[in-house]
Amino acid sequence: MATQQTISLGKKYLQFFKEPVLEIGSKFWPEYIQYSPRDLHNENTDYIGIDIEEGSGVDRILDLSSKKTNVKKLGWEEKFNTIHCHCVLEHITDIFTFSKNLDKVLKKGGRLFITIPFSWKIHRLPIDMWRFTPQSIDYLFPNIFFNKEDCFYSTRKSGDLIQVDSGPRELHLGSKLIDNGILIFLVIKLLKKFNLDKNFFNERALLLENNLMMIGQKSQSNQYTFLPEKYS
Repeated sequence: MATQQTISLGKKYLQFFKEPVLEIGSKFWPEYIQYSPRDLHNENTDYIGIDIEEGSGVDRILDLSSKKTNVKKLGWEEKFNTIHCHCVLEHITDIFTFSKNLDKVLKKGGRLFITIPFSWKIHRLPIDMWRFTPQSIDYLFPNIFFNKEDCFYSTRKSGDLIQVDSGPRELHLGSKLIDNGILIFLVIKLLKKFNLDKNFFNERALLLENNLMMIGQKSQSNQYTFLPEKYS
């Protein structure tokens, strides 16, 4: 499943999302506010949603993070032109097996649209393992090229997309305090002056809740955007 910001961004890239389409982690969890990337596509689109357990939105039970999953036997090698993977990667223990299997099922020239947490509250479904940077996604998916112009941070605020080189969104409390606007500047200055807060506002900055959304295209060979070659 996806966030509202994921859907908003996806609408801008619809022309690149060709079928067949795979959604990884398609189960709908009613206790959370969620959006389905399936809604981005025509109802007649060749689309399949997989998850590790049955539920609403799940067309097939399949675990791409399992070493027992044989993509070739499934007939899924380079099968999909578009893969949606939203709010999933942080819940996977073996992210390396998962990333290799995802790469195997994505066609060359196909698109991966991924949403992952950069700074976000713990949410166990049933576990919460990881937080990610653009460099870590580069490392996990070496055959997928991510153009910086197609990578964004997003917050809970609707339509709040920050180009990856300009993010993530944070509340500046140090020398850039004035960047938050005059009202916040004056309030925080007063709190500091009268020593009314000895915790949060004495920090340099506070990170807002930020997700990372990245759209990449599978290439013929390793192409890193964010990761220096010596670390690849």
